[in-house]
Amino acid sequence: MRRLTAWCLVTMAFLLGAGWFGNDVAARTLVVAINDAPPYRIVTETSDEPVYTGIYVDVIREAARRAGIDLVFDVVPFKRALFLMETGEADLMLGPNRTDDRVKYMYYFGAALPNEPKVIYTGDVDANVIEVKDLRHKLVGVVRGANYGWKLNDARDIRFVEAADYETLFKMLDLHRIDALISPELLAAAYIREFGPFRIKKSDLLIQGQPSFIALSRQSDFFLDGSFTILEQHLIEMRHDGTFEEIYGRYAQTDS
Repeated sequence: MRRLTAWCLVTMAFLLGAGWFGNDVAARTLVVAINDAPPYRIVTETSDEPVYTGIYVDVIREAARRAGIDLVFDVVPFKRALFLMETGEADLMLGPNRTDDRVKYMYYFGAALPNEPKVIYTGDVDANVIEVKDLRHKLVGVVRGANYGWKLNDARDIRFVEAADYETLFKMLDLHRIDALISPELLAAAYIREFGPFRIKKSDLLIQGQPSFIALSRQSDFFLDGSFTILEQHLIEMRHDGTFEEIYGRYAQTDS
C-alpha cells in the first residue's frame, strides 16, 4: 500500500511539473518569425542584440507574459516568414491577413488585430490615383508575399514590382524606378518620418484594410498538442479589456 501511495505521489508530481493539470502552459519557448515593418513590427539594431517593439510585438509579448510563455524572434523577409510557418520552423507570425492558401498551414487566433487601410504613393509630380484603374500599365511596388486585398487581386494590367521590404520600395519610388507603391497607412507614415524626406506624395485612393491576425503554424508542437488555446484565450481577453486599443494608441500616428 505504501509503495502504491508513493508511486501515485511521484506520478502526480510528474504530471504537475509537465503542466497536465489546470490551464497553465508548461514552460516553453516559441519562435516568432518577424520582419521590420514599423509601427507593427519594429526591429532596432543595437551594439548587442536587436530590440523588438511595435504594435504586434507588444500584443504578443503581453499575451505570452500572461500565459507564461517565452518568445524568441527570427528576423527574416516577409516571404521567408511564410515559408518558415509552412514548414514549422517558426511557431508564430505577427499580422498576416487570412487567405485561402495561408489557412492551410497557419491557424489564425480568434482575436483579430485592428484593420489597417492601404494607401498609394506616387512620385511628387505624378497624377493623383483616385481609382484602382488609374494604376493600369504602371509599375506598382509591393512587398513580396504580402496580401493587399481583393481589389488588387483582380486588377488587370497593373505591373507589380516585388521587393523584400517597404524601405526598398520607398527608395525605388523616390528614384523613379517604380511609378507607385502600396503600403499600410501607419507603416508609410513611420517610414517617411524615419527615412524621408522623399520626392513622393500620397494619393486619394484608400484601400479598405482586411483584418490582420497573430497566426500559429499548424506544424508547431504548440498547435499539435493543443496548448495554444491558453494563448488564444489571453489574446481574446486583451481585445475585450482594452489592451489592444491601449497598445495601438502608443504608435498610432498618421501625420504623413
